[in-house]
Amino acid sequence: MRSKWTTLIMGGLVATALTTATFAQTPDTSNAQKVGERKEARGAADQKKGERLEKKGAVQEKAGNKLEAQGKTKAGEKLEKKGEKNEKRGEHLEKKGARLEKQGEKLENKAAAPKQ
Repeated sequence: MRSKWTTLIMGGLVATALTTATFAQTPDTSNAQKVGERKEARGAADQKKGERLEKKGAVQEKAGNKLEAQGKTKAGEKLEKKGEKNEKRGEHLEKKGARLEKQGEKLENKAAAPKQ
């Protein structure tokens, strides 16, 4: 019974020793470039989504004002709040998108730079 446990533990130690060599390797630069491209694409998508949300929020606020003018104050206020929230969310996404694009460009430039 004891030899089975010893074998199991030793096997685990050997497996660990073999996999630690792969962790010590330097990262591949082409992977960094791909990550940069993905971040740029994600950033552009976030910016577009942010713009759409801002437009949607403006439309919702306008609709809320119309409802209030018709005497439906509660529904109008609710729609206005929803519109404001969407606009803020849109602004946030645009900022996030710009930040991601910058990060992506930095990663691509870093990967493309010649090694010394």
